[in-house]
Amino acid sequence: MVDKNKKYLSDEDLHRFSRQLILHNFEEEHQLALTKSHVAVIGAGGLGAPLLQYLVAAGIGKITVFDDDSVELSNLNRQIIHFTNDIGKSKVLSAAEKLQALYPSVNIEVRQEKFQSCKIKHPKFTVICDASDNPQTRYTVNSYAHNNHTPLIFGGAVRLEGQIAVFKSGTDENAPCYQCLFPEAPRADLAPGCSEAGIIGAITGMIGSMMALEAIRQCFVQKNMTNPLGIGAENKLFLFDGLNMSLDKISLTKNPNCPCCG
Repeated sequence: MVDKNKKYLSDEDLHRFSRQLILHNFEEEHQLALTKSHVAVIGAGGLGAPLLQYLVAAGIGKITVFDDDSVELSNLNRQIIHFTNDIGKSKVLSAAEKLQALYPSVNIEVRQEKFQSCKIKHPKFTVICDASDNPQTRYTVNSYAHNNHTPLIFGGAVRLEGQIAVFKSGTDENAPCYQCLFPEAPRADLAPGCSEAGIIGAITGMIGSMMALEAIRQCFVQKNMTNPLGIGAENKLFLFDGLNMSLDKISLTKNPNCPCCG
């Protein structure tokens, strides 16, 4: 388990994270900050799989992962943290097994359940990543992030399309939240899931990886550090079109009448 009180990286970690430590302005203190960060990931499926892997590979010290589902054969085209012999196994347990093998020092807390804010008893998360595929869960996570002053990384993907945004209404009174963008859950026929509309697994890989980058960036912001990774997706919605290999950006504004943050 990562020691949150350590002031220097071990020789092994210096070697493990050497490729990011040689980035311009990326110092040992940045790596230590990641080891002392606690990220919540909602969902260990298509988006959660690459998100979790890249968070752990980057050196995030503690991750709490929520998912009440089990691995199915039809998951394997995109949920790359799970293997064929994991079919029938809890997704959080399957994911934790792979993540621990990737970085033995990481602290993985598994919650084999849907995200319910009333059941969150542990210390404040540094960042929350919503990789769920359930509209009601998204509103619950958004409300929790806003009320607990925590940045929220949102991602979604279906067919050949994906989207990502960072919501910081809980830390910036002028920033929008998820519900500012989506006041109400869309009808099922207007927002079909992967089981109805289909998806190419690489799309979830791209969006999940982008979510990981945003989460890492926000870990530095939350700790009031110089940020070597720029400003990212704050107050913007990025729309990825895999059919045309294009990325569009929409600026987001706060809704003063938002039932969550208005």
